[in-house]
Amino acid sequence: MSNKKNILFLLLLLIPLLFFVAPKLNKISLWHDEAFSALLIKYSFNEMIYRIGLDVHPPLYYIVLRGWTFLFKDSLFSLRFLNVLIGIITTLFLYLLVEKCSKNKKLAFFSSLLFTYSSFQIQYFFQARMYTLGVFFIVASSYFLIRALETKKWSFWILYGFFASCGIYTHYYLIFSILSQAVFLFLHFLQKFKFKAKKWLKEKNVRMTLLIYFFIFLSYLPWLKIFLRQTSQVQKNYWIPKMNIWTILATFLKLSTGAGIDAPKYWHLVIGLALIAVLTIIFFLIKNKKPFKWFVFLLLFVPFLSSIIISLKRSIYLDRYFIFVLPFYFVLITGALIEIKNKKIRNIILSLVILGNLIFFPLYWQSLKVSEKPGMDAAANYLNQEVKQNEKIVFGSSFVYFNFKYYNQTGVYPVLYSPGTLSHFSGTALLSEKDIIKDFNKLGSGKTVWLINTTGFGNYQPEIPNNWLKIEEKGFEDIQGRGWITAGKYKIQ
Repeated sequence: MSNKKNILFLLLLLIPLLFFVAPKLNKISLWHDEAFSALLIKYSFNEMIYRIGLDVHPPLYYIVLRGWTFLFKDSLFSLRFLNVLIGIITTLFLYLLVEKCSKNKKLAFFSSLLFTYSSFQIQYFFQARMYTLGVFFIVASSYFLIRALETKKWSFWILYGFFASCGIYTHYYLIFSILSQAVFLFLHFLQKFKFKAKKWLKEKNVRMTLLIYFFIFLSYLPWLKIFLRQTSQVQKNYWIPKMNIWTILATFLKLSTGAGIDAPKYWHLVIGLALIAVLTIIFFLIKNKKPFKWFVFLLLFVPFLSSIIISLKRSIYLDRYFIFVLPFYFVLITGALIEIKNKKIRNIILSLVILGNLIFFPLYWQSLKVSEKPGMDAAANYLNQEVKQNEKIVFGSSFVYFNFKYYNQTGVYPVLYSPGTLSHFSGTALLSEKDIIKDFNKLGSGKTVWLINTTGFGNYQPEIPNNWLKIEEKGFEDIQGRGWITAGKYKIQ
């Protein structure tokens, strides 16, 4: 089958995914990180960039999201549908990359199909964050790198440099992926020219490599000072839990099925799946004779190794950051299956893997019990109906404060109770003096106050003053272990 027909077939197979995912995009309540994205892009451009610098991420995703919402507004559906569109484009680039690298249309088609329907990938369609965009940039940059090596054309080298630079401006973890590409280039030239310096210098691709990486470095200089400041800020207030062996093993389950698990409790499953995944990759590396396998392997292995090494001193290891290696994980797994010589066994195993991918996300979705756990969507709807103009709204946690500000239609400006100093990961980049109240007494007397809090992450239960009389309280459960959002109505006597 030709590339055009394969790509057309892939697009047709995306239609059921769109029909399944699109109606659900606004079913899950917006959460803290997404609310940060949605509120941040409402500032003027200059102030948005300034506030991004106060946070811990680079700016490109927010710039793209700002442009998208300018065209298509900032409804929850619109905020999330951007990631769906990016995911579709990424699938097409992954097909082109694998076909160009391997000259194997079957491998390109099935690895792209598995990636497209990966539960881990689809989960991030439901988050207005930068992860899906980051995956696109690493896949696209890898494609243009291969084209540049193959053709020695300036245009492809420039496109590689542009997309690689965009990747670093999207998420800092992609530095590891760009490092993977650099390691591959070094090994490629070493294999080709050994240690003969003159041949290295005469080779156009070597000169272009040096020039493009210099361009990537220059492109990052305007943000370097902010990056160093963000790094220092993170070091002072760190929140990522320490990595351990179970953390690493559980990542294979996340990549394969999108599911999270209590790894020590289900250690048989976690170890078994990790072992199968590792042996499958080793099988592919042994059986496949084409050099492209090392390119794909490095794009998986170097980010893993880099993250583990750094995390020995300061943990930066988080499952969600490994979405950036997900396409290459599926290429290696699919490549191993295609290397199986027995056609009948190969087709059975490949069919089972595809079937698994098709059902993992529906199972994940069912496990969320979204209809029973409406979270801030329901809490805000309740408050929008009940809160009067002369009443006050106070939040005990910033991890529900920003979500409410997105949904708020009460006409009342909510404030965040924070008697102490907030950590940067609370979203302090979006806070100003008018958002904070440090003393409940400043609310006065005779007022009706709504106190909103969470029992989940960021849970801080302030001591209720003695002169506050509780009138009523309602709770709204949120998904994925984020606890309950509580809305209490009080009369200050």
